Amino acid sequence: MKKFYGVVVAVFLVLFATSVFAVGPGAGCGAGYGAGPQGIDLSKDQQDKMWQLREKFNNDTSALRYEMFQKRAELRTLYADPKATEAQILAKEKEVNTVMQKMHDRMVRFKLDQRKIYTPEQLKQIGERGGPGFGGHHGRGGGGMMGGCGF
Repeated sequence: MKKFYGVVVAVFLVLFATSVFAVGPGAGCGAGYGAGPQGIDLSKDQQDKMWQLREKFNNDTSALRYEMFQKRAELRTLYADPKATEAQILAKEKEVNTVMQKMHDRMVRFKLDQRKIYTPEQLKQIGERGGPGFGGHHGRGGGGMMGGCGF
């Protein structure tokens, strides 16, 4: 059974990595990677810094994303197991929530780091357009675990 899960995880990671590279950086960010949330134009230097920041975030959270994948797979297995108790399922749910909270904390830090790259004028534009983190909707890039594009 462990070999089966190992193969499933390996296939998932290959598919995930392939889809990420196929789509490219900044996909789903509206006007493209040269633009931030809601089409805020970024300078070449800002684009480079955003790219580096995203790469660092992806590298720093790789193990956490893998752990989340594993915990969710374990939870699905428990739900499907007629012998699993409510206590086991609830305990696994808590584990999943703990990992999700860690990921959320890292995402907030990532958004704060991104915020340092924007100019005051760009931040104002993002706020006026209702960008994420400013009490508005999550823009074209969506929100969720990975925060869409920009913040």
